[in-house]
Amino acid sequence: MEEPLKGLNRVEAAVEAERCLYCFDSPCEKACPVHVPIPEFIHSVRSNNIQGAREIIETSNPFIETCGILCPQENFCQSVCVRKSIDSPVRIRELHRYVTDNSDPSKGLEKSEVSEKKVAIIGGGPAGLTAARELGRAGIKTVIFEKKDLGGVPLQQISSFRFPQKVGEREVKFIHQNFITEVRDKKITELSELGGNFDAIFIATGLQDETTIDVKGKELPSVTYAVKVLKTLKSGLPSNIGKQVGIIGGGNVAFEVAIALKIENPDRDVKIIYRRSLKEVKAFKSEVDEAIRVGVTMQFLATPVEIRGTDHIEGILVRQTRLSKEDETGRRRFEEIPNSDFLIPLDSIVIAIGQSAAPIFSQIEKTEEGLIKVDENFMTSVVGVFAGGDIIRGSGTIVESVSDGKKAAESILKYIKGGKNV
Repeated sequence: MEEPLKGLNRVEAAVEAERCLYCFDSPCEKACPVHVPIPEFIHSVRSNNIQGAREIIETSNPFIETCGILCPQENFCQSVCVRKSIDSPVRIRELHRYVTDNSDPSKGLEKSEVSEKKVAIIGGGPAGLTAARELGRAGIKTVIFEKKDLGGVPLQQISSFRFPQKVGEREVKFIHQNFITEVRDKKITELSELGGNFDAIFIATGLQDETTIDVKGKELPSVTYAVKVLKTLKSGLPSNIGKQVGIIGGGNVAFEVAIALKIENPDRDVKIIYRRSLKEVKAFKSEVDEAIRVGVTMQFLATPVEIRGTDHIEGILVRQTRLSKEDETGRRRFEEIPNSDFLIPLDSIVIAIGQSAAPIFSQIEKTEEGLIKVDENFMTSVVGVFAGGDIIRGSGTIVESVSDGKKAAESILKYIKGGKNV
């Protein structure tokens, strides 16, 4: 397994900090989902006050170390950096990571006196832990219900090449020890299981079911799903995937699993199979670039027709596609080309076309996709019950889940002043 990529050194960080224009209106800060005061922390880096820079970021973002490594900067802060009109954007995330690599967790986060108010948080991923930290800082008792270890996707699915386990564990431990009252090893699927003993509830379960494809042969041995593979690799166990692997999908998870399988066995032939073109993939550019770097190949404009084989996979029959008019999101639609089928020889297939919400919390109103509906205050159709993260938005980024946790905590604090239990 390759070592995680290194961050900036002191000289590189100093040079990069000098490039910041310290814009008055800070478009980078506005584009950041958690609104980190970016010019302010970069100024601290410039003056070599690294611990001060950390405290600035940490006040806004509980997952400072995680986001310093994993945040897709090209989609947020760096996408609006004014400097790019001159030469290139300031490498904001890399400066962020430089700060976390060279400082210690702050001991100075303000905490209010503990009250008797108590909030149930269902789910121990980034959204749930962020809400717990913000509520804990306000003196609210928090009880997290989580059947798995705390940490969510970063600790359970993202490969150690991209995200060192010790970093995530350290960050989760800090939040757990300082801001969480209790963690209960229990899976909650209905609100009634909580017994009405809380002043508010926050649901942050994420997406728990994997989406499948409707083609013949999907039940064959050696057909598996992306999250299962990622969790296996993250646990340190071998994937037991063959040497000719097809990854069906074009999102971040598809590219993540392709990269992880290629790194696990560099001799393995790993191929992304996607029905649109490279321009339409939903994966971040950094994921695509990394896949190319490690040797993942890609078959675009091809949609699955049938997985061939009897007691083992022989390959996947795909049909060529072509792009047509744009859909409501601006991506071009695809249409199948008649009489264009061809076979891609494979011995393993990983389905990576997304995840969906599990059918739980029956009394709460859902969208057509099964996601929980919330209002502008993150409250669900049940008064006093809030939700955030992927369970309300679909597959998103870690920093968006952190943002949801922060905003939901603010709304919960306002709500529980009314003194009603749920």
